[in-house]
Amino acid sequence: MKFSVLPLLASALLLAGCQTTPMTTATLTYETTPGGAELFEGEKSIGLAPVTRTYTGDPKTGQVTTPDVKAVWPSGASVTYFTIIPVGSDRQATLERPAKAPGLDQDLANAKKVAAAQAMEAARNKALQHSDLARASARCQAQMQGGNRGLTDDCN
Repeated sequence: MKFSVLPLLASALLLAGCQTTPMTTATLTYETTPGGAELFEGEKSIGLAPVTRTYTGDPKTGQVTTPDVKAVWPSGASVTYFTIIPVGSDRQATLERPAKAPGLDQDLANAKKVAAAQAMEAARNKALQHSDLARASARCQAQMQGGNRGLTDDCN
């Protein structure tokens, strides 16, 4: 009888070891209005908005307290932001330029320039993805294995 309980006990221990650990992170995407402000955590630049960050929280409270993030526009206008979000969340925060700060025209011009650069980068990434998919297609694989490569073919 003792031997039949052992497999049962071993199975229970294995199942207990398969429990998932509780999620301890949350994601926050920072955007700015107008767009293109430089974002800082402390003294360190984390890039031009939009920027997505993942933060580790406290599994006991189920919350993440983000660090202070400062948005600085080319005119020098700035605003600081922090929040408390639930662990496991994926949120967005929009940091608004102070309305009475001088240099709005400069910041709006910068926002247009940054948006145009981001659109060009997105188009370039889409073209690269399309090219990668074409090269991975069955037709391209067969063509490359056969050594038949055309000069204007999308398989090159």
